[in-house]
Amino acid sequence: MRPETKSVYGPVWTRRFGWDLGINLLPLGRKLCTFDCVYCQYGSTPVVCRTNSMPVPDALVAEWDLQVHSCESAGMGVHHTTVSGNGEPTMHPKFAAFARHLVLWRNRRFPSMKLAILTNGYRLHDSTIREAVELFDEPIVKLDAATSAKWLAINQPLVPFSVDRLIETLQQCNHVMLQTMFLKGMNDGPADLEAWKAAIAKIKPREVQIYTVTRTTAIPDILPVRDADLLAIAEEATRELGIPVRAYL
Repeated sequence: MRPETKSVYGPVWTRRFGWDLGINLLPLGRKLCTFDCVYCQYGSTPVVCRTNSMPVPDALVAEWDLQVHSCESAGMGVHHTTVSGNGEPTMHPKFAAFARHLVLWRNRRFPSMKLAILTNGYRLHDSTIREAVELFDEPIVKLDAATSAKWLAINQPLVPFSVDRLIETLQQCNHVMLQTMFLKGMNDGPADLEAWKAAIAKIKPREVQIYTVTRTTAIPDILPVRDADLLAIAEEATRELGIPVRAYL
């Protein structure tokens, strides 16, 4: 799948949110990220991660406003927007200002619209970024494994970072949600699941969303977990942790 070529795209049908508008805070047509996840639908992360050609936040919010009105005029009631795009959205140098502007504009113009953000969490140790992420109705941070070896193998960070630091930082978040991509033979073994559940117990998120690959992956031969196994993981974790763990098939 090619990176997004628009700053506001969709609506697209998603497993988790239904009809959803997307906002891409990153340069158009190319991936920009601090991770090089093996399962990324946009392929491998370029070695050189320049942050030029970023969209202007005010213009982006105005474009989003027009797209929401366009959907309404076409009779398509869209009530969900996700900030994600071509990589890690918090890499935008004015991310915090954008988040405040978007939420304020939503409150004034489209109060029924839910706002989500998908982030790998690498900047959450910065209180300014953390507070901006928590402005969203659904601040979703990915935690694909809870042991260093598995986390490094799957997420392949391109910046100095560790899963222990991520888990520690997530414990400081107020209403965070987690997402986990399960990959057959990589993070679905008994030891992997026990470490993952222990991390969730520490973090105490509002909710955990789990899923598996359905699209082309950056690394060939990445295999999905069976639907039945994904549902069993969700059921067992919900029962043991008392935290909603939802499987999206």
